[in-house]
Amino acid sequence: MSLAQPQSQDVETDDRPVRGRPRSAEKTAAVLEAAAELFLEQGYIGTSMDQVARNAGVSKQTVYSHFSSKDQLFSAAVRHKLEDYFPEKAVGKLSTHTVETDLLAVGEAYGELMFNPESIAMFRLLTSAADHSSHLAQLFWDSGPQELLERLIDFLSAWEEKGALAFDDPEWAAMEFVSLIKGGLQFKLAIGLIEPLSAEEIRAHVKRCVTSFLRLYGTS
Repeated sequence: MSLAQPQSQDVETDDRPVRGRPRSAEKTAAVLEAAAELFLEQGYIGTSMDQVARNAGVSKQTVYSHFSSKDQLFSAAVRHKLEDYFPEKAVGKLSTHTVETDLLAVGEAYGELMFNPESIAMFRLLTSAADHSSHLAQLFWDSGPQELLERLIDFLSAWEEKGALAFDDPEWAAMEFVSLIKGGLQFKLAIGLIEPLSAEEIRAHVKRCVTSFLRLYGTS
């Protein structure tokens, strides 16, 4: 793929705001959305930068001006999808905070993330690639899930410092929280055994998980 290839569609280069948002930011968001969709539909190997550019409605030069390689684009697309689910964003929507309400908010955000069709599709993609490519799995993990876990550790540790939780190993506690949320539901969804969960079903599931987690680590 040559960077010298002439522009075909996206010839505008100014960054004047469009509805309050810089044009470059709009282009980047369009590229990331198109990339995420194609990676899920066609897999990592089956997706090209040319296709991403076409689906995003921009030139290939525009894609390369933001992302120098398909690896970098994949990483950015994964993080773009995950950053709305960081714990601080979930609890930031609350007006009052207790350890239970915060855990419920974070748990519901994680449930929405884990059980949505895009995440299930990514789980299937990574599973299908596991036998012949550890590169994709490592790339995916480094692109967002690792930071998601680290931020969860920080979130739980903050409540532990306040005396509401007690644990010896914050990383283990964080992984237990994630495992409770996933339960057997993610696997059942991935193999098509059950239908997608409603918001009410996710909320009820998370409430049971938070109750179990507080039995393990709660101090009151």
